[in-house]
Amino acid sequence: MTGYSKLACFMAEENHPVLRKYQHVAVRDLLYLQAEICHLESRYALISKSNRGQKDKRQYYDRNWELLADPKERGFEGEQKAVAMELRFKIREYYDAMLQYSRIASLPRPKDTERSALLEWTRNPKMGGVCDFQGRDLSGFDQPSVYEATYQKNLVILANNHGEGDLFTKFANGPLLSAFHWIRACFGVTRVYLFPQSNYHAWLIQLHLQALPIDPENPPVGDNKSILHHYDHDKVETVTNLLGTVLSSLAPLISIVALSFVTGSRARLGLICAFTLLFSLCLATATKARRVEIFAATAA
Repeated sequence: MTGYSKLACFMAEENHPVLRKYQHVAVRDLLYLQAEICHLESRYALISKSNRGQKDKRQYYDRNWELLADPKERGFEGEQKAVAMELRFKIREYYDAMLQYSRIASLPRPKDTERSALLEWTRNPKMGGVCDFQGRDLSGFDQPSVYEATYQKNLVILANNHGEGDLFTKFANGPLLSAFHWIRACFGVTRVYLFPQSNYHAWLIQLHLQALPIDPENPPVGDNKSILHHYDHDKVETVTNLLGTVLSSLAPLISIVALSFVTGSRARLGLICAFTLLFSLCLATATKARRVEIFAATAA
């Protein structure tokens, strides 16, 4: 298996489809539709003004739909109705395009590590991803690959395990997981690279460490074993949520214990202020709570 089939298989199995949105193309198309509608609207206004100045039934077109709907029965061309119908279909196309653009633009953007991981996979044969692409999209010959950093803001990830995106989750899925992997290697586990290599962090995560195959049609054994390893995302997410909950609960618990050992009023007041700030910091770091929600929780 090679080429697009191999890349599609990898994306589907690892639930990591990253695609380019081509927002500038979509906006340009919207601008073209807007220009067409503007032209048709102007043309309709001119035809309508001309018909209102006629001495026959065309002067009533703006006030009588039946006369406008069947102009040929009265010996007229019916240009005003034709432009009105063209406007109807064009405005529907315009609105549909705007709604589609709005939905696509609201989809989550992949993290820089997720993008760079996929780019590294397509280029590093030890990871099993080299697919010998020859097109403009992924070969990188005539123009940058769609997964280059140039297009970071124009990419979308179609996955339901993208994570909450708060600072603590990013830390747990990045440096903390890298440290965990390093500790495993130090205690006898064969030293392997997290996906991707060097300073990138793992984004395909599985608590039971296993290698991915170079050839997805065969098991990852021998020469078919890549340096790419992953952990179970659901298990890591569970651990991350647990640690985040514990972290958020520590501030009020520690404050209660600390205040029980302090008797001076000024010292107690200082500790209350410090622990209030600590509690707010924990909420801002470990959750995606809005400022008003953090303020309400702190005031309570």
